Amino acid sequence: MAGSTKGSGQGPISDINVTPLVDIMLVLVIILMVTAEFTRYKTIPVSLPKVNAAAVKNEPHRLTVTLRKNGDIFVQDKAALSLDDVFDQVKAAKENFPDLAVIVRAEGDHPYKKVLAVLDKVKAAGASKVGLAVEADKTY
Repeated sequence: MAGSTKGSGQGPISDINVTPLVDIMLVLVIILMVTAEFTRYKTIPVSLPKVNAAAVKNEPHRLTVTLRKNGDIFVQDKAALSLDDVFDQVKAAKENFPDLAVIVRAEGDHPYKKVLAVLDKVKAAGASKVGLAVEADKTY
């Protein structure tokens, strides 16, 4: 019998049933995995240009620089005050992670001159791996 004890059946049950504990832990792990996927790509929303692009290679350490249509600049979803602030943040990240990859996200109709100014500051900060974020266009 599963719940019986030694002897005549008198006395407390000394076995602990861990099945409910395991069930609860598995449910919590599944919830954690699902919510981690939703928070992984939570960034400042921008309308990226659509192009026929190959799959993006996953870099171990990435830094995202976002340019909004109104001229605001964000580094890792935190507002940057100026291009010099972008330079300082990229340089500090490059010192911590030598294999840093910088992804520049600019809204589709952002002025080309401003995108080049940001790319210039990122390169001047020492980032050798720089890419532009785009959305894959399914019409090609």
